[in-house]
Amino acid sequence: MCTYCHRRPKVQNKGQCGQMCADKAKLACLLCKVRPKNGRYHFCGKTCKGIALKSTPLILEIPKSHASYDMVENKFKSGWKSGSAPSITKIFKIIENEEFLNPYDAYRKAVGPKENYLYHGTKRQCQLGVSTTKLCASSSCAICSILKTSFKVEIANPWGRFGKGIYTSSASNKAFGYCGAGGVMLLNKVVLGNVGQANGSGCPSGYNSVVYDPQGAANETIVFTNDAIRPVFLIVF
Repeated sequence: MCTYCHRRPKVQNKGQCGQMCADKAKLACLLCKVRPKNGRYHFCGKTCKGIALKSTPLILEIPKSHASYDMVENKFKSGWKSGSAPSITKIFKIIENEEFLNPYDAYRKAVGPKENYLYHGTKRQCQLGVSTTKLCASSSCAICSILKTSFKVEIANPWGRFGKGIYTSSASNKAFGYCGAGGVMLLNKVVLGNVGQANGSGCPSGYNSVVYDPQGAANETIVFTNDAIRPVFLIVF
């Protein structure tokens, strides 16, 4: 049956019964998938949002025909600046509750309203995004730990090139280099505030973040505050 209206049979090799339902499915609520999402939000309304928030942290797979999938995939491809980009197999929307998001919003209001969407590649020790959407219990599984608590400067590598901080990149190829075999990538919203040039260890006085190779394939963008970043999408290869 059609994945949107659930009333008519699907067209062969398609997910919907026809063009009208196909167009509606591109903008469907990520939870119920049978009603249009509310503007820039990912749910159709308070009911689906409430159901999702009860299960946070939660990842919801985005159908490949959905507008949000196209947006993330196209951004990934345009951000790949060296060599051939790998194929994406799945993209998930990360759902977090207000307790998780409020500190980020407060930091954004204090430092500056602009958000940047940057990549972070990380390791995975479980089958999250492959055969399950349930986070594992291992404290050494990097991706599940990030989804449970967000990023933590205090557990960052102290020997990072530009000091102990949270490393991201505008270049998807750079972030992919940190995934390793079986790893995944996060597309994050990041508040940079006053940006300095990365030329030493740590964040210079008067700045909130540092950037190396701003527009290049080796870009690294580092923040030094937990509340400056939150994961938004999970990309699986």
